[in-house]
Amino acid sequence: MFDRSDLQAAVGAGVLDNTTAARLEAFVASRRGGNALGDGESLRFLANFNDIFISIGMVLLLAGVTSLSSSLFMGSGVPNGITFAAMVLPAMAVAWGLSEYFCARRRLLLPSIVLCAAFCVLAGVLGSFLFGEQAVRNIENLGFTQSFRALGNLGLVGTGSVGVAAIAYFLRFRLPFSLFVLALALAGMAYAGVAFFGDAGLLIGGTLSLLVGVVTLGAAIAIDAGDPGRATRRSDFGFWLHLAAAPQIILGLRGLTVGFFGEGESFGTAFILLASLLGFAFLSLALNRRALIVSSLLTYGVALTALIGGLGLSMVNTTIFTLLVLGASVVIVGGGWSTARRLVLSVLPRGGLMSRVFPDEPMPLARA
Repeated sequence: MFDRSDLQAAVGAGVLDNTTAARLEAFVASRRGGNALGDGESLRFLANFNDIFISIGMVLLLAGVTSLSSSLFMGSGVPNGITFAAMVLPAMAVAWGLSEYFCARRRLLLPSIVLCAAFCVLAGVLGSFLFGEQAVRNIENLGFTQSFRALGNLGLVGTGSVGVAAIAYFLRFRLPFSLFVLALALAGMAYAGVAFFGDAGLLIGGTLSLLVGVVTLGAAIAIDAGDPGRATRRSDFGFWLHLAAAPQIILGLRGLTVGFFGEGESFGTAFILLASLLGFAFLSLALNRRALIVSSLLTYGVALTALIGGLGLSMVNTTIFTLLVLGASVVIVGGGWSTARRLVLSVLPRGGLMSRVFPDEPMPLARA
């Protein structure tokens, strides 16, 4: 088995010319029912089951190191900043040391993701405790607005620590997943900043969520535009940023239309939300990123339930009909992804930058 990156390497080595490589790709696509080599979201999480085996061992090892350091340093009293750092730093050191081998040398993706997540989460916990412990202890003695500010400080420190750890991990190991963590950390810092506005922050949360998601999506599109063929590691960077952007955009849309908790749910608002989500699906097809659709499935389901429920059906029938419509839609779009993309691209301008932002969908060769 080989993918598009192998074809690119063959062209670079002079084994194939560009014309032959393109014809070979189209031929293989026709034999696969129209699916080209490497569709831009080829997830390479596992080389074999050993990756899962190693990842489980890492989780157990880090849990054991944390438990051991806790038992040694915590004692019977409440830990202070120095004691708490002594409890967490050994596990962070072990995670980094394992990353030097499994990520930098062996390039095992799933174990690297586990180590990155563990290192960043531990950094966030450490930062929150060192700089936010007193704020949390004082919350019960503060007023409503002051409590929001205390929580805002705690959130900024915690998510900021996660972001710094993600930056360090990315600079050292160039792991695409670390960009996902960084994007979520930056979003968390933005949301924590809302707390400084007190209860008024609840009113602007939807706008902020949408704005952060759009900025993250813009960064993902810019990265993808540099690799429209999705043949380099930039495609993995783009994938994780798309995955981070989509939930924030959907949350923002929902917050602006029906509220974060659905307190404004009605037939009309659900229709507006569903129309927005269909536009989002159109963009997903144009960008060739399924991750955008997958992350919005829950919101699709909620909007559909509200619309179908407005027809007067019982709750059971509404649920059944929603599941049937949602499941059939995903299967149809997934099974005919290439065809759907060609239809979408046919109504978009082509050439220049647009061809890089919205990559072409290869046409399969006719079967003999």
